[in-house]
Amino acid sequence: MKTTLSERLGGLSCVVSGVLLFLAHVLNLGASNSPGTVLGQTLVLSAHLLLVFAFFWLYTAYGSQIGLLGLLGMISGIVGTILVTGIVFVEVAGASGKQVDAVFETSITRNLHTFGPLLFVLGMILFGLSFLRRKALPRGGGILLIVGTMVFASGSLAGDAEALISTLGAAFTGAGFVWLGMSSLKK
Repeated sequence: MKTTLSERLGGLSCVVSGVLLFLAHVLNLGASNSPGTVLGQTLVLSAHLLLVFAFFWLYTAYGSQIGLLGLLGMISGIVGTILVTGIVFVEVAGASGKQVDAVFETSITRNLHTFGPLLFVLGMILFGLSFLRRKALPRGGGILLIVGTMVFASGSLAGDAEALISTLGAAFTGAGFVWLGMSSLKK
């Protein structure tokens, strides 16, 4: 069966976003300042922009098999990713030396800063679980999304080891998106 352009672009968005997530966090690992490096944060921003398409594409490719759980994961993942993209945009400015602390001090932006990542995490877990429910799907990719998300989220509790744990989580999550993207291209 011949792969269409949209299928190639969809699978490619999964693969590239997964690779960018990992590379970005590796670059930020050695950053001397808290928001990371400008290049690292720009790659995080690019990865999240592509993740919107990756979520949509994966649901398009597997929606009939991953059902309502996959739909809820996709919606939560996309909304969370869009909100996280806004947060990362501010972090890019912070990494370049601009004063951005006041951006998240209003009640609205503070709530977006809190609930955006939570929606993203919820979406990743639900989406990963939807792939585990069906044996015919690339279950390994779903497992990697769940494990990567849990490891990444636990990084915020790790104190000085946060950057290392976040990088490890990004490696698992990125590998999950690469796996799912490659599998969707082979369908």
